[in-house]
Amino acid sequence: MRQSDLFIRTKRNIILSTLSIVLICLITFILVTQYFYKSRLFEGVDQQLLTHKNMILNEEIIKKKGKSEEVIIPAPLTPDLISFVWRGSELVDKSPHTYFGEGNYPVFPKEYEGGLITLESKGYTYRAVSFEKEGLRIQLLFNVDPQILSVKQLERANGLSLMVLIGITLALASYLAALVLKPVKKAYNEQVYFVQDASHEMRTPLAVIKGQVELMTAHPQDRIEEHFEQFSQMIGEIRSLEKLNRDLLLLSKEDIEGKTVGEAIEVKNFIGEIREFYTELAELQNKHFIVKVPDSPVNVKWDLEKVKRCLIILLENAFKYTDEEDTILLGVTKVNKSIVVRIEDSGIGISKEDQKRLFDRFFRSSDVRARGIEGSGIGLSLLQSLAHTLGIKVQVQSAYGKGTVFTLEIPLKMN
Repeated sequence: MRQSDLFIRTKRNIILSTLSIVLICLITFILVTQYFYKSRLFEGVDQQLLTHKNMILNEEIIKKKGKSEEVIIPAPLTPDLISFVWRGSELVDKSPHTYFGEGNYPVFPKEYEGGLITLESKGYTYRAVSFEKEGLRIQLLFNVDPQILSVKQLERANGLSLMVLIGITLALASYLAALVLKPVKKAYNEQVYFVQDASHEMRTPLAVIKGQVELMTAHPQDRIEEHFEQFSQMIGEIRSLEKLNRDLLLLSKEDIEGKTVGEAIEVKNFIGEIREFYTELAELQNKHFIVKVPDSPVNVKWDLEKVKRCLIILLENAFKYTDEEDTILLGVTKVNKSIVVRIEDSGIGISKEDQKRLFDRFFRSSDVRARGIEGSGIGLSLLQSLAHTLGIKVQVQSAYGKGTVFTLEIPLKMN
């Protein structure tokens, strides 16, 4: 599967999964909200009907005036309540409010058992109850069209909100998927570059060793000392492979563990250990090596092995990419709560284009390869990994053909 197809498919799956989860949550929320809204909405209406029913049941509603009788029911708590009082088929009392259903009076179903029901007629909806008192049949109704309208408005609002939220979710899911996949893509590309560059770096020494072995096997009668030069060349290539393997193991170990061990030391003494070796190397290579350290003692608590490794990587590069009579400067100063180490050389420098991939594993510029300068391209990658572990800030300034300056800002104490 191609890389582009893999990430497109993964991005699509992330978006669909996110959208599905959000949809389930939104729909559940909407359904629960509407259910409770409806139940609470009609609960108030039903409570008014039942309250008025209890008021009627608890009072005498037939009043005698001489020989005649008059039906008087208690006034409702809300003026919107409609009431009808029947004696048999004769309507003996009703409220002044109009019933808008089919016909002049409500029709209760034949199987009605006396509880609260919903009556629908001619597009109007009522909550109603019917009961008997003192030989009279009393019907109480409440128009719930405004409540139903509010429910429909809520449903429309929820539907519109759902569509808007789906759009927002799609946009956010797409953005977040791209954000999540960005480091994955970077790691994937680094892995591809790693395999390609590692293969390239190993191919040359293996080809040299293979060629020399094939050359010697073509002359089985020759003595070993006759092929001393070939053996020396093979040993040199094997050492390069060993160094490459050692650097890779150290790099992978640093990426996984990233531990630090703090040891107390005075900076001048620490730099003195490094200074001695590279001073002799500068004399051998006819180069100028200058070291500047603070006059007053500066005590630090560092992971000495790792800090030393960082300095050695930069010093080795400085010596590697300079010619005779060039200058390498190692300067150390104390700035606030940090030690600033400056390693400057007057060597070949680094082009702006190559600086973009300077810390990529196995990266070596075409100019360096053309000059035949040995190296694996692992050193600065290891430096970056060590710097991340130790909390060291790394800065690079370089001009092609003029030289390079690496600056390390190292904290006085490492956790």
